[in-house]
Amino acid sequence: MSDLRTALLEELREIAARPVPAFDPALADDFAADGRRLPYEAQYFARRRHLAALAVVGEGPALSSLLKDVCQERSWALPAHWGIDFDPRTCVDLFACETAQTLAEILRLRDDVEGAAEIEAEIRERVLDPLFESEFPLWWELRISNWTAVCAGAAGMAALALGYDLDRVRGRILPALQSYLFSFGPDGGCVEGVDYWVYGFGYFTYFAEAWRDATGEDLLAGNEAIAAFPARAQLYPGSFATFGDAGPDTLLPAGLLTRLHDRLGVPLPAAARTQTFADDACARWAPLTRTLEWGRPLGDTVEPGRAFLADVGWFVERRRSGRRMWALAVKGGYNDEPHNHLDLGSFLIAVDGEQLVCDPGAGEYTAAYFGDERYEQVHPSSAWHSVPTVEGAGQQLGEDSRAELVDTGNGVEAYIDAYGDGALIRKFAWTEDTITLEDFGPEITETFVSRICPELEGDRAVWAGERGTLVLHGVNPEDAVIDSVDTTDHRGAPDRLWALRFGLSGGLRFELL
Repeated sequence: MSDLRTALLEELREIAARPVPAFDPALADDFAADGRRLPYEAQYFARRRHLAALAVVGEGPALSSLLKDVCQERSWALPAHWGIDFDPRTCVDLFACETAQTLAEILRLRDDVEGAAEIEAEIRERVLDPLFESEFPLWWELRISNWTAVCAGAAGMAALALGYDLDRVRGRILPALQSYLFSFGPDGGCVEGVDYWVYGFGYFTYFAEAWRDATGEDLLAGNEAIAAFPARAQLYPGSFATFGDAGPDTLLPAGLLTRLHDRLGVPLPAAARTQTFADDACARWAPLTRTLEWGRPLGDTVEPGRAFLADVGWFVERRRSGRRMWALAVKGGYNDEPHNHLDLGSFLIAVDGEQLVCDPGAGEYTAAYFGDERYEQVHPSSAWHSVPTVEGAGQQLGEDSRAELVDTGNGVEAYIDAYGDGALIRKFAWTEDTITLEDFGPEITETFVSRICPELEGDRAVWAGERGTLVLHGVNPEDAVIDSVDTTDHRGAPDRLWALRFGLSGGLRFELL
């Protein structure tokens, strides 16, 4: 623990010693002009990173100056969340609530902040008053997702730090958090994936522990299944199933995970390395400070295992072959989930965390990505997941498009009703060094997606990765085609996907080499 804390404090000192990052308010207009979020958000989060460093290890005058700058921002919410019917200054979104919590806890942490009364007034006027004085629920109190837990948890912690009446906090914050918990089934799986579990359940946990300190009430008790989700969805140390808007580099806040392990006895997921503050692209105060207080390094090994999450519709299995750890993950659920992709029956095969048949995960967040054109974007589309077309049709959007998974003991079966009049049954079976796939349905055209270009050799396709090789037997050489698309990933970096497509003519077998 001391080594983790020492390394984080040294990193914060290096950040605090740098010049304050530049901040151009005019970049906020980019989103309205062209739908891009990253230019403004990059400087926004750079400012939050510097603020956190100064708050923990910096001098009072520099901290006070930056706090003043933050209080002069047009909005603490991101431009992508501004509405046309209200003042951006009082937009209560994820990052406005996080900023409110950050500033409130800095005021409690530091007694050398100049203008503390003015800062507290900003917190109240921008976030806490619009929330606590509203006669009607805010939208995120009704539409349950990670927003519910993050906004309620962060605003609740800000209120506790500022000494709000506990009954007032109880009446507004606890119902939202209880609704968030009700969104989980008995298996504890998170439809939004591990990244958004870290975000949403993380802020639930941070608030729950602050509430326990204030009242003695334990909101975490009984939530062991939810707390165990990351360990059950793990492919390899630091690697998780990337269904929905997940990324390949899931942040694993050591404070959050070790706290849940200590309090609830749940297994810890394994990390590929000790993560740093720089690994959090959004520079969040809560994971940083709780890691400094609670954190210990996570383990770096993972054992073979399998998890069947019937409620959320996930299947994940790890098997060791020689020195390598292979993993198969299959996605069920429905096609109207938070951060939904058209991916029912999609799957991935990974070796030592490298996905040879991949799930694309999250693309760059833009206006189109969350608008009416969402399923024309590469990453959420049916065309760029490893799912077939049925009678020439891709998957349809909607809550009625569903896939039920059935655990068979040596694999999983998926019963998919997402193609209009056409239906699809997929059967995965794992024996020794082979995963077989049987698809049943009318006029099936297969698609297998990877970030590795496959090589065709007659009725075989070969994906040669850095950590292992996957060979698909049963390709129809008469109509097999390989195409690719160049897009951008969640961070705006170039992202190329390859797809092998062919008409199904028989059983398929993946050989694991």
